[in-house]
Amino acid sequence: MGPTRALEVPSGEALSSGFAANAARREDADPVEEDVAFAALRAVATQVGCNVERMRMVDYDRASREDSTLPSVAEVLSTFETWKRARTLARGPAQADASLSAEQSASG
Repeated sequence: MGPTRALEVPSGEALSSGFAANAARREDADPVEEDVAFAALRAVATQVGCNVERMRMVDYDRASREDSTLPSVAEVLSTFETWKRARTLARGPAQADASLSAEQSASG
C-alpha cells in the first residue's frame, strides 16, 4: 500500500492527480499519435529523473502545461484510456507485452 493511502486526508499531490485525471477525462480531447505520446512521456520521465512507468500524472501535467509542444494529459488519456496503460506501453514493446499479459492473467 502506498504511503498516502493510509492517511485520512490525502496529500495535495494525490488530490491534484485525481483532479487532473477527472478533468482530463471530461475534456473532449483528440487522441495523438502513439509515437508522439511515447516520446513525450519518456522525455518528461527523463526530466523528472524517474523511469517512465513510475512517472506521476501530476509531474507530466505540470510539464505539459509549461511546454506547449507536449500533448496534454487529456490527449494522452484519450489515446491510451488510462495513465497506467500509457506508461506501460511507453516503456517499450517487449516490457509492455510482458507487463500487460501479467495484468490480464492476474485479473482473469
